[in-house]
Amino acid sequence: MPPALFGDTSDNMTQTPPEPQKQSPLKLNGARIVILILGVLILVYAVSAMMGGLANYQALREAATAAKTAEPAAPATP
Repeated sequence: MPPALFGDTSDNMTQTPPEPQKQSPLKLNGARIVILILGVLILVYAVSAMMGGLANYQALREAATAAKTAEPAAPATP
């Protein structure tokens, strides 16, 4: 079969494929954004757990409310 039917393939065998463009390590792409968001969520969770979580926050609010409504103690006289 003549090469005119299928195109000239003599040049295709000797050409090297173009190299993919290298991406900067600091450039944000979709995967890196997802990893950053997950990292922030883990950090927020860890800080919340270290501070005692929601149960400790509720107990602190109740103690503050009780302190505001309690009667002041009588001053001590020497």
